[in-house]
Amino acid sequence: MKITVLGKYGPFPRANGATSGYLLKGEKTNAVIDMGSGTLSRLLNAISIKDLNFVILSHLHFDHISDIFPLSYALNFQKNKKVNLYLPNCDLPVLEVIKGLNAFNIIFVEEGKVYNEGEFTFSFYEVKHPVKAYGVKITNGTRTLAYTGDSVYVENLKNLVDGANLIIADGAFLKEVHNDKLPHMSIAQAVSLERFSKGAKVMVSHINYAYTDEEVIKEIKMHSKSAFIAKENTEYNV
Repeated sequence: MKITVLGKYGPFPRANGATSGYLLKGEKTNAVIDMGSGTLSRLLNAISIKDLNFVILSHLHFDHISDIFPLSYALNFQKNKKVNLYLPNCDLPVLEVIKGLNAFNIIFVEEGKVYNEGEFTFSFYEVKHPVKAYGVKITNGTRTLAYTGDSVYVENLKNLVDGANLIIADGAFLKEVHNDKLPHMSIAQAVSLERFSKGAKVMVSHINYAYTDEEVIKEIKMHSKSAFIAKENTEYNV
């Protein structure tokens, strides 16, 4: 079970970067979690489009969904290729556009429900963001990934990361500028999730475009010995 960082920035990328998107690869099953701006070309460098099995969107902000639209074109060129798309049911106008894409079978996610695709079993945990948003926990029965999506620090994140081996966490702000009115966690809050997981490592992602990697890494090291910054176009073991 491996995860490739297709994009790690938000709300827009630094030069030559991409916003949130991750390829999860199992023995026989490939999934994409979020499809931010710039992620499709990187996905096509990693796998053939015919080998994509399903897609998850944590929420419908553009920095997490922009490339779902060109992805639909790519899928349309594959004869009889239609994939399941898991996403929140919300009242955003863009949802109606997504529902009109004939490359996908739309599945609205529900907390407390367990889903299965290939060797993966996964479930969703509602988090707090200006729009309806979910974190997702995915396991192959041996290893488990927890992805927070975008969220402030809420109690349900503890349930999300429980039992995880790797946590991909929203760490959009340095602690010194973070406040409770911002819609994301600080890097310090993101890293703190490791203590609820019984040994998981935290990958800090959704990096603020204003920060250099060096600034983020320095902040991470102030709060954890094992947490690390996401690196684009890099594959990690879960």
